[in-house]
Amino acid sequence: MNRWILCLGAMLLTHVALSQTAEEIDQPEQRIVVAHEEPLGSLLPETGVLPTESITVEMLSDDAFKESVRRLPQLMEKIRVENFAADNPYVLLPHRPNYVMPVTWYSNPGIHSLITTDESSERVAESGDYQHFESIFQLSIKYPIATGVLGSMSRLDIAYTNRSFWQMYNEDISRPFRETNHEPELILTWQTRNKYIDYVSTTLNHHSNGQSGKLSRSWNRVILEAGAVFSNGLLNTKLWWRIPEPSKTAPLGDDNPDITHYMGYGQLQYIFLHGDNTVSVKLRNNLKASDNKGAIEIGYNFPLHKKIKGYIHYFNGYGESLIDYDNHQQRIGIGIKLSDWL
Repeated sequence: MNRWILCLGAMLLTHVALSQTAEEIDQPEQRIVVAHEEPLGSLLPETGVLPTESITVEMLSDDAFKESVRRLPQLMEKIRVENFAADNPYVLLPHRPNYVMPVTWYSNPGIHSLITTDESSERVAESGDYQHFESIFQLSIKYPIATGVLGSMSRLDIAYTNRSFWQMYNEDISRPFRETNHEPELILTWQTRNKYIDYVSTTLNHHSNGQSGKLSRSWNRVILEAGAVFSNGLLNTKLWWRIPEPSKTAPLGDDNPDITHYMGYGQLQYIFLHGDNTVSVKLRNNLKASDNKGAIEIGYNFPLHKKIKGYIHYFNGYGESLIDYDNHQQRIGIGIKLSDWL
């Protein structure tokens, strides 16, 4: 009897051991199947409509704006959005227009030159074979620092504008950036109670091409701007005073002592709106009868997409870029605008 009990016990233990072994053999296969199916499926994009919810947002009311400003809804909308975004640390706002012109033609290439290094490792200029066709792009952003600085409708911003001239089609000299201008600013803007002037701003401006030696160009200005709003556009006038610099003593000092003779002491700009189209005209002049210098810039925008506009550009005069501030240039170009004045 005891022998039969021992046999039955041995058979039972053998069955349990075999069952565990089978589970252990099957289990890795299950894990392998899961390992292959779950991660691959989780990497696919989510589908369906994103869930949304309604929230209450406080925006500037119409009463916050002067009656004259209310005549231009596009300007009101811009101020409202910028005011709402002023407290958001994740937002960088457009400052000047942001655009890309892949194709432009300008009249006088090669006036200034490439930078090379001579045997003494000094940076010198030598004649460069620039082409008439090049690309231009502008990136311009601002960040609100504070609101209500000088009255309820006032704001302090820091801004930066980068404008680059790229010899994109010039394969012979390795498609260089011919010129890049940098323009950081500190701007205080406020709405006035004046009948004829709707807003005023004062700006501390630095303008440089980031070069050194003979190709260095820069100046610092204090700019006063006043603007008037109309039902079909915006007129603004800028007057500037150049902060004096000492005479040039290499490598320090004034790189361009006569820049105001070519750039003048201010500019006038009108932005005209007609439906979804915009025309901007900008004028500069030194107001000297004997040796008159100035410039005109015309831009035309037309809708291509909800967020993108076509852009046609024309320039004639002095100061299109800092390297060419004292050389007359004409340019025509076409491209797209990602953001505009209004």
